[in-house]
Amino acid sequence: MTSLNNNHLYFGQVRHARYQPKPHRLNYRVFSALFDVDDIDAGTLGQELHWFSLNRFNLFSFYLKDHGAKDTSPLRPFINKLLAEKSLTSPDKILMMCYPRILGYAFNPITVYYCLYGENIGAMVYEVRNTFGEDHIYVACLKENSTETAGLHSRDKVFHVSPFIGMTAQYHFSTAVPDEKLRLVIRETEQQAPLLVASFVGQRQPFTDATLVKAFFKYPLMTVKVMLAIHYEAVKLIFKGVGLAKRPKKPQNRISY
Repeated sequence: MTSLNNNHLYFGQVRHARYQPKPHRLNYRVFSALFDVDDIDAGTLGQELHWFSLNRFNLFSFYLKDHGAKDTSPLRPFINKLLAEKSLTSPDKILMMCYPRILGYAFNPITVYYCLYGENIGAMVYEVRNTFGEDHIYVACLKENSTETAGLHSRDKVFHVSPFIGMTAQYHFSTAVPDEKLRLVIRETEQQAPLLVASFVGQRQPFTDATLVKAFFKYPLMTVKVMLAIHYEAVKLIFKGVGLAKRPKKPQNRISY
């Protein structure tokens, strides 16, 4: 069975390197999915697959209610509306990187939307979640006349994620159009000093039943392990003497530019 052209899996590794106040590193083998938003909205994503379902339980699944407006409404109109706020037209293609649900469960610390105009990235949308059940969307419009590019764009931190990092930080994103390799790097700084570097680098695999079965056994119960790993690494930081930051109020706006 052949793969849909714009839908793939990427097998790779998530790495974090923390520099202050205590050095700390982690490295986990994971896989991510890259889906075409139009296939999701049309209901055709994975319709020929046995081990993947859209909006219903399966070994692997994707639910519209987990993303975007989070009310089961289509994703493209939601992303189009975000970009229209900055006078960007509807992208030719929107690719979405996320963890699918495995046996009905997934926690996505970050979901990434690549908004393509022709072969180029015209905007990036980052849907960030914390373990308190909250989320926030950072939008980066990368116009031709902007100093920001897919290679480097920055946003002030406005949403509480890690209880070990305060709110005076800034994110510096670096990415490129996914092809045989998907690479996303997020550098976090505080008062211009390096604080944390988080990255995912993966190799493209076809979106087929065979690859899904391979992923299930190669990364067993991965989405559960993501949540467990977050808490495991938190305990290690506590034992290293890293203090907890005060949890701020949730921002009034779910979206920031």
